[in-house]
Amino acid sequence: MTVHRNSTFLTSFLALVLGAAFASAADPAKSADERIAKVKADLKSADVAVRQAAIGSLIHSDISPKLLTEMRAALDDRDGAVRSTAATAVGNLGSEAVPAVPQLIAQLKSDAHKEARETAARALGRIGKATPTEKRLVAPLSAATQEDADPVTRVVAHGALAMLDVELEKQIGSLRKYLHDEEALVRMKASHALGMIGLPAKAAAPEIVEVLKRETDHHRRGYVARALGNTGDPASLAVLQAALEKETDPGAQGEMRGAISRLKTLAAEKAKP
Repeated sequence: MTVHRNSTFLTSFLALVLGAAFASAADPAKSADERIAKVKADLKSADVAVRQAAIGSLIHSDISPKLLTEMRAALDDRDGAVRSTAATAVGNLGSEAVPAVPQLIAQLKSDAHKEARETAARALGRIGKATPTEKRLVAPLSAATQEDADPVTRVVAHGALAMLDVELEKQIGSLRKYLHDEEALVRMKASHALGMIGLPAKAAAPEIVEVLKRETDHHRRGYVARALGNTGDPASLAVLQAALEKETDPGAQGEMRGAISRLKTLAAEKAKP
């Protein structure tokens, strides 16, 4: 069965459409207090686009730590896209986001919006990596790897468990199976998760190479190329170089060049006496 999922690219499109609003919310010319006040007001707007822009502006923002209460409230927003983005923004706070763990677990378990479950899983992984003593995350993430109806969420949950160093070899083995999924987005997400694991996932590189060869979307090719660089198998170099020669997208080209550079560096280090 083909999984119809375009969350990654819909999110990117939304970011472009709302770029001006994002910029306004994060305008460095304004004082921090002014920016905080604007985001607080926008997160309460009746206009969903305004709320989406406000929470999106907090994904990478110096004012985010001061707005955890508001970001947690956004986890309960009636709009699925707002909840999804809120989980990403909260997860980026790492250990500071521990108070949001119960909400993120609830979101992972039962949110009807699959992208919100996916981002909740990723957020839990980031929080757990930053807070090794936080033990509440393992059981819900493990359940999601087996029970979630969405394959992307299952993949991300495996990746989150790998971040927590929970049965790492088991997570790698499970992720490798998804490299052969019929849905391109699932294959890319699995490649990305293995790339985040890095050198311990090196054995998966030949399979990730095949994912790159099959990929028709330039955004996904960039992510897959990055994964090849991170998994660190110099045998991937020839395929990456051939892909770079054919690639027309500047973003994907940059990822391929970065991966090639990393693999060449690894090969040179290995060749040293």
